[in-house]
Amino acid sequence: MDDKPARRIAHSRAEEILDFFGKCRACGYPAYAATTTMRYDDGGMETKVIASCALPCGWTGEVSATPMTESAARPGT
Repeated sequence: MDDKPARRIAHSRAEEILDFFGKCRACGYPAYAATTTMRYDDGGMETKVIASCALPCGWTGEVSATPMTESAARPGT
């Protein structure tokens, strides 16, 4: 038995990945994804990319953070 207290999430933030064009692993329909960053009460931090089906099939899972388009340089002002 582990006597260490479980760490708790102190703060989390999710940002949608707009250039993610992956497919649902359950039904093949297009999926959307977000980068979720969690900060824990012990000072640790963890980032995951979570995708979900755009249909209500219910699939959601961790995926790789591979952007599907190249970022364009912004013109100077």
